[in-house]
Amino acid sequence: MTQEKTRLFTITNVKRVDEGLEFEFDLSDEFVEKFKEEQGLKKWSQKRFDEWVTENIEVIAKLAGITGEETTPSE
Repeated sequence: MTQEKTRLFTITNVKRVDEGLEFEFDLSDEFVEKFKEEQGLKKWSQKRFDEWVTENIEVIAKLAGITGEETTPSE
């Protein structure tokens, strides 16, 4: 039996800004509905999502394969 994996969100872009890294997300409808349910929201709150990302950034970055280590090209 094969389990089907559901894509909850995709990080579509990461860019370095003065404050650190800035992420852009593509959220599935399922993620939006589950997020609203878990947060007790009737409608989407970008502010609440941004706070959630800030609280969980280490896990999100790890899932995306992003580390805080700088790499330099080998010569």
